[in-house]
Amino acid sequence: MKNLKKISLLLIIGLCWSCGTANKPEEEILTSTNFNINFSMTPPPDLLDSNATPQQLVEFAWEEFFALNWQSSFDKDGLRDHPDPAWSYNDSSSAYPSLAVWETFAHRTELRPASDKMLPFDTAPHYSFGTMPAQDPGSNASFGLFNMLDENNEIGSCDIYAHTNTYNKDYRVLFQAKVNRDEYDYILNKYPTKSALANATAFNVSRLKNSNEYAPGVLNSCNVPTNFAGISLPCGDLKTKKTGAIEIKTAWRELTPKDDSTKFFRRKVIRFVEKAGKFYYQNKEYALIGIHIIHKTNNYEDFVFATWEHVGVEKDGMGYEELNNGNEVGKFYKDYPRLHPIADITDQSTAYVHAQLKKMNPKSIWQNYRLVGVQAKPTNDQNSFSFFLANYVIESDSTLGNFQGSGIGTPHDKGNNTLYRGKRVSMGGCQGCHGVAQTNLGTDFSFLLDNVGKPVPNPDPDGDKTKLFKLITATNPRK
Repeated sequence: MKNLKKISLLLIIGLCWSCGTANKPEEEILTSTNFNINFSMTPPPDLLDSNATPQQLVEFAWEEFFALNWQSSFDKDGLRDHPDPAWSYNDSSSAYPSLAVWETFAHRTELRPASDKMLPFDTAPHYSFGTMPAQDPGSNASFGLFNMLDENNEIGSCDIYAHTNTYNKDYRVLFQAKVNRDEYDYILNKYPTKSALANATAFNVSRLKNSNEYAPGVLNSCNVPTNFAGISLPCGDLKTKKTGAIEIKTAWRELTPKDDSTKFFRRKVIRFVEKAGKFYYQNKEYALIGIHIIHKTNNYEDFVFATWEHVGVEKDGMGYEELNNGNEVGKFYKDYPRLHPIADITDQSTAYVHAQLKKMNPKSIWQNYRLVGVQAKPTNDQNSFSFFLANYVIESDSTLGNFQGSGIGTPHDKGNNTLYRGKRVSMGGCQGCHGVAQTNLGTDFSFLLDNVGKPVPNPDPDGDKTKLFKLITATNPRK
């Protein structure tokens, strides 16, 4: 892509990198680490090799983050997943773009439409459910916005709420999942129907049940032959500059009178309500509080997993209640603890980018968001960098936050869940959980391509009340 606007910045700020950063003000998080992070509109296609250091991983993650939060060109040219080259992070006219690149990614219901008819990627937002919700009576709600929050729980594990000490369960966290152009077009061109995709996932399940190779002699799934009958999502490549498959999941909530709205990335979104047994869509302003980005590359064919949070999540009275077949059961956990600390190098990278953003645009909203961690190479080593990676508002309970299991129903048995270059390992956190999708669902780490309640019949709040049970059954390693 021509005329890339890239700002390659380097900062050295005081003292040793090994000092603890937990609970310290950002101005006290000092480091001698020489971060090299590009604020570019082009996502990095890969890391240089498959042995990246924690510093290289956090640098890669931030470069993804800034590329995907670049201003979209959609309003000018109708292209989704495409940046506006006229914009940059030096634009101080606003705190964030009117439309970010990642917002124009394809929603999961565009990738897996209930109509079973995928449309070209650049088509304007077009959501498809088994039973289409109606417009809320008396409203002028649009069903064509780029952010549709159709999930109201953490994959059926728990419901989560904000400011619970004041408002109890009035402010529920909602979610959505999207994919980039490379992943969407791969499915559109190879497996555009439910039956075709089901056959491909079944091929993977059968193959990986009896082998530790995606194809004979192939240890890296990026190297499968062109006639491969299963799913191997496209990989980012440094030589061709192809981005590779990217999925993004975001967490949102309404703001309360206790919140400072100027500190949040906010959007008018689509949400759903139930009235007299029927479901309707509304438009409301919601604030972004969590972001997952997962990215498949040649050197990291098991994806690079990175996650960010709003800096205030641990002070916002978050609470969750676990689910049993869609029903809240047991204790309401308020002000729950973070299960695993954020690593020093990760906090230092956040302090670094915040300092750079303040120089470029003092209004930048991203000064209020932090990196939580990055995973790349699957391992059995619980002491490895970000082994139990979890987002405070996306994997809140111990089922997901402490995940290291052979299936969704066995989240802590330390059984093998991930295939990495011919070997089975028991990976933890986000990557281990998605590894279950690789080995047990045959979807190459994606929970958007399986056949468990997909295509989605209805949005939440109706949703699939048994989605967790279905995932448990589908990912049972002993079935």
